Amino acid sequence: MMLYELTKAAHIISVIVFVSGMAVVALFLRFPNADALPAIQTFDRKVTTPAMLLTWALGILLGAQGGWFSSGLWLSAKILLVLGLSGLHGMITGRLRRKVREADFSPDTATKTALLIGFSLLVAIVLLVTTKAV
Repeated sequence: MMLYELTKAAHIISVIVFVSGMAVVALFLRFPNADALPAIQTFDRKVTTPAMLLTWALGILLGAQGGWFSSGLWLSAKILLVLGLSGLHGMITGRLRRKVREADFSPDTATKTALLIGFSLLVAIVLLVTTKAV
């Protein structure tokens, strides 16, 4: 049981790092700064993306440890929402790469919506996990 609790704690920590990193990159894209661009791209590549991958790995491990893969629709709904959050990260990362490639320092207005969508997905995921509704 202790392994399960440690896995869950590591999963929660990786989720926090992943979502925080996405927010940092999205805010940077809204308010770009030429001097910070290389650091933000390195941060995303070395912190945010590995945190996303760790979140997935630990989530799958938790599902296996908890026997959740046969426990109803809530897990399927959660996985679908997490896929959406991961896709949103891909979109944000792609926009960051484009800014670097084109040396474009104009504000990216699409990321304003991305922050709202990401927050909404996160709220829905937390509600599903805590209530196991559906």
